[in-house]
Amino acid sequence: MTSMSRWLDVEVGTDDIDLNTLPSNLALVDLQNDKDYKLLVADFGKGEEGPKLKVFKGTMQTSDILLPELPLGIVGFYTSEAMPRSMPIIAVAFSSAVYLYRNMKFFYKYLLPSVDLSVHEMDIWKQLINSENQTPEMITILQENLKAIPPKILSLQSQNFLALTLDQQLEYLEQAAELPMWKPPEITCISTLKMNSIDQYSVSCLVVGTEDGYIIILDPQTFTTLSQAKLCPMKKTPYRMITTGLYNVDYRITVASREKSVCLLKRESTEGRILFNTEEHIISIEVITADESIIVICTDNTMSCYTKKGKKQWCVNLEHRPISMTLVPVLHLGVTLVGVALTSGHVHFYEGKARLDTLFVRDVASVMRFGRLGQEEHVLIVVTGSGNLMLKILKRTADFNSSAAGVEPAPSAAAGHKPWLIPKKSKLFLEQSARERENAVPMHEAFQLELNRLRLLATRTLLDAHAKSENFMGVGAMEPIGLTAEVEGLGPVFRVTLFVENKSKERAVAGLAVLFHAHTAHYRVTNPYIKVPLISPGGKLKFPTKIEEVFEENINPDVFFRPVTGQAGDRALVKVLLLKEDRKRPVLAATVQMPPTDPMMLPFEKIQSGYQNNAVDWEIERKN
Repeated sequence: MTSMSRWLDVEVGTDDIDLNTLPSNLALVDLQNDKDYKLLVADFGKGEEGPKLKVFKGTMQTSDILLPELPLGIVGFYTSEAMPRSMPIIAVAFSSAVYLYRNMKFFYKYLLPSVDLSVHEMDIWKQLINSENQTPEMITILQENLKAIPPKILSLQSQNFLALTLDQQLEYLEQAAELPMWKPPEITCISTLKMNSIDQYSVSCLVVGTEDGYIIILDPQTFTTLSQAKLCPMKKTPYRMITTGLYNVDYRITVASREKSVCLLKRESTEGRILFNTEEHIISIEVITADESIIVICTDNTMSCYTKKGKKQWCVNLEHRPISMTLVPVLHLGVTLVGVALTSGHVHFYEGKARLDTLFVRDVASVMRFGRLGQEEHVLIVVTGSGNLMLKILKRTADFNSSAAGVEPAPSAAAGHKPWLIPKKSKLFLEQSARERENAVPMHEAFQLELNRLRLLATRTLLDAHAKSENFMGVGAMEPIGLTAEVEGLGPVFRVTLFVENKSKERAVAGLAVLFHAHTAHYRVTNPYIKVPLISPGGKLKFPTKIEEVFEENINPDVFFRPVTGQAGDRALVKVLLLKEDRKRPVLAATVQMPPTDPMMLPFEKIQSGYQNNAVDWEIERKN
């Protein structure tokens, strides 16, 4: 079985199709809500032809509209779940604005929020421009005033001016000194994030990445800022974003930057962090939904896989330089492949490190997208470097197991587990899903109520334990101190060994004492009060003592079987208190469950007399 036999070639329209676009400018959207998905391409145009938004139905271009400038990205999403379902919104990102289209007609323009220049910064620049102040002494003073302004609101001109030496600053002010002008922020990438549900037609938020390293999430109804976060503490420019999760539950935004790093932004965080850095520039990234692993292709002809925590799992050296990448989820087979297009014209499909399939497209596949087109669920869309559009339909009988691939899998992939086979959705599952969507608010409220009850119970238990000092680990001003006990022997005399440990690595502990608290009618402690000497950092001391169990003249036989009958009660408990000088309450407390005495360790006459007395009592009770 050859690799080409898994795909069906589709002839696309006429030879007039000549596309000039980027991977971020392709989208598959159900424009009319008729489950007939259209291909939307934001085309740059060639020559005198301006940029256009082109719509393809199947293999034929049906319409196009002019765009005001070069597009940077295009996405489709829904803003309401009301029935009848409204038409999806098409968002096209430009330099500093996002144009929103409904029914392929422009209806709203979103502009990135601009920040006014600081009045204090403008006053400083007016002084710098003045020729009377262009002396080393005055420039040094004004430079210190500029440094006092937070870098977040400082203009780019001021930041560049502070990076110059004193001689360069004097030369700059003499040649081209002018007041700083705030340029509007630029958009670099765009994506969407589901709001409450992963359903296909659920509401989504618009996510925008800016040139100055900020990620902005917009409200789907009002298109105002829901949240804004910085990519990482250092200035990083986002290049491509992958969003996973739900905005109102938990989400992760994985961002590839132009500075050879991948950053992560989580829910309710005002600043992201760097997951990992790469040796060369990043061409594209994808996130596999199953385990949230990150696939990265770089300019050094490598494809690498990282965990969601940024740990590198494996790396594959590619035969040629990679151009583009897309995920190929085949749900009915339970696999998610990664398609990588190379400069040689080949498209390789990987599952992990194993290459399972290869396509040859006779040209460089500059843009790839896999998804639903028309009525077909598995269509690979390829835009070549020469502008040609190709469609490849995956056969329903296609198999991607190792034996059918024709390529030997890597040892690590062969040793892995077989992917799960996802069953088809049953009627019961669909009814339950609909019930959960209808009762989402009451179910969430009930869950939060039970969660709050659990938290309250845990807090009360912790407070009660703190009030009774029933803890074996001390923290706070006492430094971490541990108290444990061991019981040895068959009875009636037991050997109890206490261990007092100073878990601090820096401070010693002094002024401690141990006190045994037990019922005198049941136990007799040889040394109930023990003074603890100074314990060095990390030190551990042990204190042995003897505890004797006291019996009455008439021994009740149930005493020997109290672990079985559960009638031990407080009789079998010995409390050990750790005291500290100048403190009224115990520092620590440990409760020791004493074992029963072995009857063989007591005199036979004493046990026999106890049995006889109990027999007389039983006979009297029987007669009464």
